[in-house]
Amino acid sequence: MKSPYPSPILGAAFALFAALSNGTVGVLSRSAFNEGLDHTAVAFWRCGIALSLISIVVLWKDGGLARLTAAFAGSWKIAACSALGIFTLYHFETRAFAYAPIPLVAILVFAGGLGAIALDIIILKERVTKRKAFAMVMVFLGGFFLIAGDGLVTGSMMGVTLALIAGVGYASFIFAWKFFKLRSSLENFWLFLAYGLVMLAVPYFWSGAQIPSANALPSLLSLGVIPSFCGFYCTILALQHIEAYKTQVIESSEPFFSALFAAVFFGEWLTGSEMCASLAIILGALITSMPDRRGVPIQVRGIVNLTKRGTDVR
Repeated sequence: MKSPYPSPILGAAFALFAALSNGTVGVLSRSAFNEGLDHTAVAFWRCGIALSLISIVVLWKDGGLARLTAAFAGSWKIAACSALGIFTLYHFETRAFAYAPIPLVAILVFAGGLGAIALDIIILKERVTKRKAFAMVMVFLGGFFLIAGDGLVTGSMMGVTLALIAGVGYASFIFAWKFFKLRSSLENFWLFLAYGLVMLAVPYFWSGAQIPSANALPSLLSLGVIPSFCGFYCTILALQHIEAYKTQVIESSEPFFSALFAAVFFGEWLTGSEMCASLAIILGALITSMPDRRGVPIQVRGIVNLTKRGTDVR
């Protein structure tokens, strides 16, 4: 039987590039900090630049404005998801980079993101398979030893707490997007970013609405273009060539790229115990991403419903 996916190799390449793009968040945020920006400015401008790019994509197509206007009606559910997936993730993750090493923040956010599985089980009463239970135990133990071991030595309690809040927010966003049964379209993604930008504007203006200097612009533009736009768009392209679960498996390499970039550009390395704990977390993610006997895994099926005409949201 012929595969419905045109180019698996190309799809894998897009998914890998998405993971690589998303792995730049930490080093680019730290670079912006070094140019004098605070976390509120970095989060706000990152979201604003990504929104500008997606606006061009949406409005470039015929009837884009009409579709955007139609999608706005009843978009409170998207606003709720944006509060979790944009405001909570961008605000707290960006702030965490100022208090803890980049690899530690990346792994903790990644671990918190897998909490979406727990929400599925508790609220949606989804079936707990042995594989899913094993994966959750691995993630929990990995996170516990990462924090209880060297985590509080290499990073402050503030950094660890902020990273965990960001991860929980991201997990709640994934669950909410599925719970509300939202369609993953470009128009919905535009609204998702727009609501997030409005929310991020509150702490930004409360902190004095810092204007980026010319030296900070390269880092901010890179944040908006590489992880926020290219990472998202490469995921869309990957889903047109390979199955959703394969995309998620490949993109589970994101923490590796975060750690690699942190080591190369800032000399921040995970210790031996942190590396073992991180591998347990990533392995748990890989296990949950593999398809079950019924096909695509539950948590992926709910948020990526879109091979031919859809989009994905980070």
